[in-house]
Formats: sequence, C-alpha cells, structure tokens
Amino acid sequence: MLKSKEVVTIILIHSKGGTRQIDQEQHNMMGYQIHLMFPGQSSSFYFFKETAVYHFRIPWQNFKKLCHTLSINIKLLKDYPILRVTPYKFETLRYEFDKIRNELYRYQPTLSLILSRLTTSLIEINHSLVKHIDNLAPYAYPAILNSFLELIELHYKQEHHVAYYANLLNITVKNLWMQTQQYMGVPPLKLIHNRLLKEALYLLSLGANPIKTTMIELGFEDPATFSHFFKKQTNMSPSAYQKKHLAHKKT
Repeated sequence: MLKSKEVVTIILIHSKGGTRQIDQEQHNMMGYQIHLMFPGQSSSFYFFKETAVYHFRIPWQNFKKLCHTLSINIKLLKDYPILRVTPYKFETLRYEFDKIRNELYRYQPTLSLILSRLTTSLIEINHSLVKHIDNLAPYAYPAILNSFLELIELHYKQEHHVAYYANLLNITVKNLWMQTQQYMGVPPLKLIHNRLLKEALYLLSLGANPIKTTMIELGFEDPATFSHFFKKQTNMSPSAYQKKHLAHKKT
C-alpha cells in the first residue's frame, strides 16, 4: 500500500491484467493507461499478468503551479485518476518521460527543459481526458475567474498586486481570494506570481537579455526585489539560472 505525500505521481501502465485500489475504490488495469496519484491518497497495485510501468513524481506545489499556468482543472484530474489511451499516445508520453529522466541524470539539469517536457506531458494528458468526458460543465471555472486570468495576461508585467485586479473585477480582495482558493487551490497572488515567473524564465533563457532588462520588462522596481522574487520561486538567483541555462545550450 502506497501513500502519496506532497507529490503527484504520473504513471504510464501497459498491462495485460491487474487492479489498482485508490483509497476504497478498485479499478481494473488492462491495455494502455495513464494513472495519477495525488497527496493523501492510498493506492495499491496488483499485477496479474505482464505489465510495464513508467512513472514520474512531481512536487505537489510545482504540479499545481503548472496546472494553473496551463488552465488545467485539477479537480477534473482528481475525479478521473485513470485514463485509457491509444498505444500511440502512450508512446508519446513515454518518450517525454525518457527525455525528462535523461535531463535529470545530467550533472546540471536544466529546469526550463524539464518544465517544457512536463508541460507537453500535462497538455497531452489533459487533451486525452477532455475527449472522454461528456459533461465538462461542473469543471468550468466561474466567469469571474476566467476574467481574472485574462486580466493577469493583460497586466501582469505592470501590476503585481491583487487589489488592482479585484478593483477591475469590482469585487473585494477577500472575495477573489475565496474564489481562487475554492476552484484553484491557491491564493490569487500565486497566480500572478506564476505568470511572472514563466515570463522571467523565458526572458532569462534567451541569453541576450541582461537581468536588468528582464527586471524592467516585468515591472520590478530594483534588482534586489526581482532577485528575491525569483529566488523564492526557484531556489536559484536570476544570474545562476541564466548561467546554468546558457552553459547547457553550449554543450
């Protein structure tokens, strides 16, 4: 019996027979499937016949950040933790897993490359899942949250404060906080920071962009504030990230 602690595990399974128990519910394993394990879940696997398994573990906070950036509904993934896929889709995802593993085994793995592969995998999983669901209405975000995400996309480089967006939406900061917590599991400031970080990683990876240029582009007032923000999100300074990324590009 396995219990997932603060990580999400994405598992690719090609089985000729078996079962998986998630908490108190039992599911059959047959053919090509994607399985998801979330924090707090108890899960058991029983393989009756030949089975191939490939898995990848992601810290829960990083997984949530990616899903929110990609507008993937986490509740939908939790409600459908097992998905049957075609052999072609299975091999597509297995290829991405192999590339992630190879990068992680490098002496200095590059975060942006891993994130790119992981993003591709999550998009593929989400597309496959959406095709199998007849009624997606219960998983749609309220209109106010869709508007919030659109406003972030328009203003995140200039406006980093939740109050600015709440004012545009004509709701209180507390109301916006309750909405994002209920439907997305994170505070609104985290969604703004996620978008800022995504752009920061992209700009710094270009190489030609000095850190000061990136800082100004993203609306930070001084290098210290930008460096503190970036390091809090990545555990790495902007200069260390850029140096590491550029060194990888040269190899």
